[in-house]
Amino acid sequence: MQLDSNATPIRIELPFRPDSVNVYLFRQPEPVLIDAGYNSTACWDALVAGLAEQHLTPADLKHVVITHPHIDHYGLAARIARESDAKVWIAHGAMHVMRLTNPQWGHRLAYYHDVLLPGMGLPDDMIERFAANVNRTALHSEPVADECLFGFGEGDVFHWGGVTWQTLHTPGHDSQQMCFYQPETRQLISGDMLLAKAPTPVVDAPNAGEPRKPSLPAFMQSLDRLEAMDIDVVYPGHGELFWQHRQVIQAQRERILNRKEECYQHVKNGINTVAGLLKVMYAYLPLEHGMVGLWMLLGYLDLLRAEERVCETIVERAGGIGAVWHYTVC
Repeated sequence: MQLDSNATPIRIELPFRPDSVNVYLFRQPEPVLIDAGYNSTACWDALVAGLAEQHLTPADLKHVVITHPHIDHYGLAARIARESDAKVWIAHGAMHVMRLTNPQWGHRLAYYHDVLLPGMGLPDDMIERFAANVNRTALHSEPVADECLFGFGEGDVFHWGGVTWQTLHTPGHDSQQMCFYQPETRQLISGDMLLAKAPTPVVDAPNAGEPRKPSLPAFMQSLDRLEAMDIDVVYPGHGELFWQHRQVIQAQRERILNRKEECYQHVKNGINTVAGLLKVMYAYLPLEHGMVGLWMLLGYLDLLRAEERVCETIVERAGGIGAVWHYTVC
């Protein structure tokens, strides 16, 4: 029997930006779901409705494959596993996030509250507000039982829709971001690595005693990798399917490099903290979305530091939490 390699998208509305997330369903040879949506009653109902349109229920799913460990992509995986015999798959390096969700969120919250946000130069009241947002998000995280959880890595293959999909490790938006490529049909399931509008380089909390891994430089390298590939259609984690992936990548790279140069000029003119740069480069963002600007600015500074054009020094905060990272032209 000829099997259809095309994935069926199910769009799930989110209670926060970017407003919706895509999960993808393969029906043959057995039902497989790529990503799982956010853990809320409304998102569960949307998933159930989307599956019902394909004459399926969550109990019919045999595998749930997570592209990266962000809560809008893995949130419902635990509930699906409980209500079916589905195996839940995620990158080896992200299995601990799925297995130990509460400790992992606690680790991330502590890093953001005590290190990252103070380092960016935010005032204490903004630190508390951003940390509270992280904590509220963590309440929607639920661990997946060990017996249901399985790992995969770069180079592994999956068989969905009657064809073989190759696994690609593409860090940047997340250090454990994975994409799936089908070489014969030239389809890419990109998660949040490649979107029509560039994703933010989310800062991961490093392991104890380890430095922070720069996200935007890794993202740029992953863009280079995907640009060199022969891709016809992209199935993104958010938004509509799109084609002409090289044009999308080139436009995103150009904007990032232009914004990096703008960041450099502001540092050259004496704005020496991420918080200060936020006021001039992302003044249009409402406070609740300010983390997006902070992640991007730290990424621009990481690129400039890698080019040895900007240097970082650590300055103790007077009467506040932690220390502040100051940036100057080298």
